[in-house]
Amino acid sequence: MDSERSTRQKISEWVRRYLPLEIAGWVGELGAAAGTYWLTGSFAAAVVAGTIGASVGYYATPYINGVRWSYRDDAHRPWLMRVLVANFRSLRSIAIEFGPAEVIDSIVFRPIFLYAGPFLLGNVVVGWILGSIAADVVFYLMAIVSYERFTVLLVRPSVEEVSHESTPTIAAA
Repeated sequence: MDSERSTRQKISEWVRRYLPLEIAGWVGELGAAAGTYWLTGSFAAAVVAGTIGASVGYYATPYINGVRWSYRDDAHRPWLMRVLVANFRSLRSIAIEFGPAEVIDSIVFRPIFLYAGPFLLGNVVVGWILGSIAADVVFYLMAIVSYERFTVLLVRPSVEEVSHESTPTIAAA
């Protein structure tokens, strides 16, 4: 019974942690793609802008939260050093948690799934959607392994902040 509850708690923690990032990525992707297409009329430019927008949207939340939390934890440092250390720690956290998953996903799994999906399913749109979902599952499995294995190296909110902020804000660290 405890392991079942523990598993549910972990799944809930991962959903709270990664769902806001996924939503922010989709908003960045669709916003950048739509805006670029509206301005240029080019599908190619919209695809490039959407890809960049997705990454910016996805990683902005953990980066900003990481800087904010690290900056607060280093009140004893001079201002400039606080800023530099907070940015370094936030970037390190993102690299540790997402770096290996992003590299392997971008080079291996996502291209294979997006290429094979339409052929296996006989429908381009359905194949891309299901291929993207399959790639996301693999990405998150790898990110979760990094998160669980290297939690001690990640920037996290202090206990005081956890009791004063909403769950989605904290989860997006």
